Amino acid sequence: MDDADAIERVRTDTWRDAYRGLLPDSLLDGLGYDATRRRALVAALPPHQFVLVAEDDGTVVAYCIGGPSRSADDPFAGEVYAIYVLPEHHGRGIGRALLEAAAKELADRGFGSMIIWVLRENAPSRRFYERMGGRHIRDEDRELYGVRITESGYGWEDISRSFGGSSGSVQRM
Repeated sequence: MDDADAIERVRTDTWRDAYRGLLPDSLLDGLGYDATRRRALVAALPPHQFVLVAEDDGTVVAYCIGGPSRSADDPFAGEVYAIYVLPEHHGRGIGRALLEAAAKELADRGFGSMIIWVLRENAPSRRFYERMGGRHIRDEDRELYGVRITESGYGWEDISRSFGGSSGSVQRM
């Protein structure tokens, strides 16, 4: 709960950076830092879901949320719902550490596989998931804040074999 404001700041700043030119400016400019909704989501987090944060010198610079796959018919049991790293912290291994920690968290909860969805046009993130061993599974059309988008799913069929190492400075909420 104490990190809700920081998580909302990371989400807003990351979206504005990563999705500028991919989503309407009006949507991105309308995002704010009000963490009221985020606090409610974290407070009501089901026990099978988790939030992880990464800090740099005591400041939250990245987060991810995960749990069971949101699609009942998906062959991937676990899902990383969101993972965001502030742009000024890219290239420092934080995203890698956070994704590895999320995979470990999913494996510890009995999920042997995982999927993550990314805006199809977000080439840097797609390349990141590919470098992390994710395999492009399929594309799906969705609606996001009234905007039609296409997301690409990247999957790991056996996360216990795909991910190793420790979670570093990532904290569980």
